[in-house]
Amino acid sequence: MEEQLYTTTKVAKIFGVTPRTIQMWADSGMIQVTKTLGGHRRITAREVERLARELGKGKAEEKAESPSVTADKAVKSATDIVRIMIVDDDKDLLKLYQMQIESWETPKTAVYLAHDGYDALLQIGSKKPDIIITDLRMPRMDGAHMINVIQQNPDMDHCQIVVVTGLNKDEIHQNYDLPENVIVEEKPIPFARIQRLVKDYTQDQAISSSNN
Repeated sequence: MEEQLYTTTKVAKIFGVTPRTIQMWADSGMIQVTKTLGGHRRITAREVERLARELGKGKAEEKAESPSVTADKAVKSATDIVRIMIVDDDKDLLKLYQMQIESWETPKTAVYLAHDGYDALLQIGSKKPDIIITDLRMPRMDGAHMINVIQQNPDMDHCQIVVVTGLNKDEIHQNYDLPENVIVEEKPIPFARIQRLVKDYTQDQAISSSNN
């Protein structure tokens, strides 16, 4: 008996993300995709179940839209809220970032945490962060690999990426290939600097919106 195969569109519906996100996961090796003789992408039921466990969803079931995704869209519709994803393998540092950012009175924020680039890519499809603050050296998938995958996704054109690292410029240049539009800051970064970067982002977006 042949194993059931899903289209990328079907898998996107199962996980509440766009088909482009599934393609991004496949391109980065996070989900294994096979091709039919006609060149169409297909994903096995076993691979869908594996990714469902990876995402902590238990058994994957198709649904029109989960409450969490609906809530995310509601947050996205509030233009005064900036969605920030923090990517770092230091759990204590993640908590510190979260506590500081969530304490701001302005700008209003929604904070999402990821423990490495792999974890971040799993979340980005549904969270669609406005700003990503990431370390470079992390297990499973480093920050540079994650950034390059994200910047291939047209759905993430709006996203500002900030690298916060303890590496100096020479070490970064020798070991990583970062796009020119990525902001690089030294670790530890003052939280006042992060807040300034977020405010600059909101101002730039406001200007861009008024010009359209």
